[in-house]
Amino acid sequence: MKLKLFFILMLVILVGCNKEDDEVAVEIHKEQHINYLDNYGWSIDRFASETKYAAHTLQSFNSHVKDIKEVGHLEMTPFLDKEVIETGYILQEKTTKHNQIVGYILESGDAIIGGYLVFNHEAEQADGTLHIDHSDMSPILHRKELGSNPSS
Repeated sequence: MKLKLFFILMLVILVGCNKEDDEVAVEIHKEQHINYLDNYGWSIDRFASETKYAAHTLQSFNSHVKDIKEVGHLEMTPFLDKEVIETGYILQEKTTKHNQIVGYILESGDAIIGGYLVFNHEAEQADGTLHIDHSDMSPILHRKELGSNPSS
């Protein structure tokens, strides 16, 4: 009887060890980011990146700040002495020329100070690697401004 119990116990342990973990990773996005992009007609597919600029360090990234101002139409000067967080999300929508659109949201404190879009074309190479052509950066546009069917 003890031997039967031992084998049953071992079987349960072995079955438990071989069981695959069925947990699914869930990405949680800030609700204010979801709402901000939704106000422009965009929806998040997945998280892309987050960069934190400590107070008084943003000016070290002159080229990026210049691009944000000139192309993204967002003045960063009032935030040079503050911490700024730049969060990027790959969006669900696509255009006829761009199969990857990344929406970047800039915030300081708990307030969103603006955002911009980067339109990319992602292509798989012969060796299986992905190549992303970073192309157009623009101020955050309402999806309708891109035409009647941006997903095509």
